[in-house]
Amino acid sequence: PGAEDIPSGFAAWPALYATDDGKQVLAQMFLFLVTAEIANRSADWLDVEPEFVGDYRNGALDFGWDKFDDATKMNPARVTSTGTLP
Repeated sequence: PGAEDIPSGFAAWPALYATDDGKQVLAQMFLFLVTAEIANRSADWLDVEPEFVGDYRNGALDFGWDKFDDATKMNPARVTSTGTLP
């Protein structure tokens, strides 16, 4: 509601920048992305080393997936993709 005049795709960027409300939306998007990058980066004070490029785990939340073997890790993916239980 209220965004019916904003086009889809890349044309939305200039349309958002044209209004004051749109500028606030762009500022919120920018601040969120900066905050997410800072919170999920590999920092020296976290004592957490990324295992691969793009590994944004910061040690704050661990579901214990590292303790499972490969067959157990693949079971949820198999269930969700096929909709069947073993």
